[in-house]
Amino acid sequence: MTVGVISAIPEEYGKLKWDDEPKTETIINKIFQFGTMNGVKVIAAECGIGKVNASMTTALLLGHFGCDSIAFSGVAGGVNPEYKIGDVLVAEQLIQHDYGAVVNGQLISAIPGVFPGMVDENEDVSYKMSKEMRKQLGDILKDEVRFGRILTGDTYLACDKTRQMFGLETSMNEAQFRADAIEMEGAAIAQVCCNWHKPFVIVRVLSDLAGNESHFDFNDFVDDSSRKAARVINKILPVLDVWK
Repeated sequence: MTVGVISAIPEEYGKLKWDDEPKTETIINKIFQFGTMNGVKVIAAECGIGKVNASMTTALLLGHFGCDSIAFSGVAGGVNPEYKIGDVLVAEQLIQHDYGAVVNGQLISAIPGVFPGMVDENEDVSYKMSKEMRKQLGDILKDEVRFGRILTGDTYLACDKTRQMFGLETSMNEAQFRADAIEMEGAAIAQVCCNWHKPFVIVRVLSDLAGNESHFDFNDFVDDSSRKAARVINKILPVLDVWK
């Protein structure tokens, strides 16, 4: 079994912990590294920011290299007011928040690939972790992490008003997504993995709170948050190594 491991940016990718010096191969100007992490055979890559980069890298890991599962290690912005910088979040649900149809001035999300004009606003548009995987990871990680809903889109959120719309702010009558965090790759990876019928785990540590000050928080906390995410990835790799 081989696990594909992805991070988006150098700060995230550089914190991954190899057992020994990995070998490298370049495909389509992207560097892939081969080796082991925590005794598990791994092929890893820094995909770059955004959904297209993440999808392309995932497709290469699954289709070209034959990986059996995918894990993502990185940071995210928190939108749940109960969470704080440094909290570890494993995606139980992932939603592409920027795919859908604009109706009466509001974006109604749809399942990516489905014609947005046929949107049913009550339809479940999330990619989900299996209940069995959730239980196994919960048994291993215990209180070290939270499991929750993560939004993915090709925008960096640095706006208090939008953060409230996406999250669980009590001042809002109804939040649009009731999410816990927001990032730019996870749901795209999940979409590719679901099409391949392969398991995936997205691990995010909050480096900022996706508000007006998020760019300052990100620079201050991205390294520590990335290091923490990589530690969690190392811990769960043996689960993915045997998962089918």
